[in-house]
Amino acid sequence: MKSDWSMDPPIDFREGDFSTEQRNQQERSESEILSGQSSQSHQTDLASIFSMLEEKIMTFVKNELKMFKRILSPELPEGFESQKQDKEVVDAEDEQQESSAREGALKITLHILRKMNQKELADTLEKCKICLPHVE
Repeated sequence: MKSDWSMDPPIDFREGDFSTEQRNQQERSESEILSGQSSQSHQTDLASIFSMLEEKIMTFVKNELKMFKRILSPELPEGFESQKQDKEVVDAEDEQQESSAREGALKITLHILRKMNQKELADTLEKCKICLPHVE
């Protein structure tokens, strides 16, 4: 065993006396650094979530646009029937949310077609809305 004299002196982290205000200021700056790090982590998570969200939205909209294109093309019955059969069964709440999302995609498509002065296509698609398997 060693005696106390052979041990290194304990590390003293304080360099002089801090007033209460100095101590509070140091604690605030430490917490700001920590919250800044968690904020950066949160921003990174948010950025990756929104990147994935953007990808999924684009895929969804592209699929809807493909269906609208099939509806507006001359071979409507063939494309429409195959689309109807491919639909899988989901629970009522999921089906309602899916239907609302698809109706939103249709409204956006109609709005943009009209802004592009493609009123005839928009009107045709809107009239065929009854034909769409997913829009009520």
